[in-house]
Amino acid sequence: MQFGVINENGKSLGNGYIGMQPRQDGKALITFSGFGSHFFAPQGRAEADGGAGGSNSTLVDFKFGNKYNLTVERDPENPKILKGYIQDVTDPDNPGVKQHVKDIEVDQNAALSGNNRGFVEHYGARINRSSQIAPTSGSFSAPFTTDAEGNVKVGSIKGDGLYGRYRNSTTGTHETTKVGGVGKELKFSFQGVGHEKKS
Repeated sequence: MQFGVINENGKSLGNGYIGMQPRQDGKALITFSGFGSHFFAPQGRAEADGGAGGSNSTLVDFKFGNKYNLTVERDPENPKILKGYIQDVTDPDNPGVKQHVKDIEVDQNAALSGNNRGFVEHYGARINRSSQIAPTSGSFSAPFTTDAEGNVKVGSIKGDGLYGRYRNSTTGTHETTKVGGVGKELKFSFQGVGHEKKS
């Protein structure tokens, strides 16, 4: 999930990212980054995807099929600090522990802003053909924000479909659930053409 960051005057300071990389050992790596010269990660790396910025990674417990909230919050005591969290919300009446995934620091008072993108991408071992893209499925829910008074505002979500160098040799579906004409959940599934064959 990408998000925009602005200063007190509404000027863009760049973009941030929080996302998960599920693994087969019951864990997921949560990445929390800020892109550009305004961002720092005191507990992480002094770069973001090879460029200016800061990036953290934290290993957390993970279960395939469960539902998780990835949350970015501005520190109420210090508006120069953005805090990342992950929480298992599969059972909304009994959510899991809200796990802190380290902080991103900004060189001035900051706030989150506007719309942005979420995406699914391959990571780990390099691939050189679409048949190496395994069947994958999941869902995204519409983002939400909570103000200082605790009021929650839910946004909307829509799907742009497949992208990337193998988009023409990948098959899949995505379906958006709408309430009152507004997208609230996006379910997707895809796999590389020929994956069922030995690659």
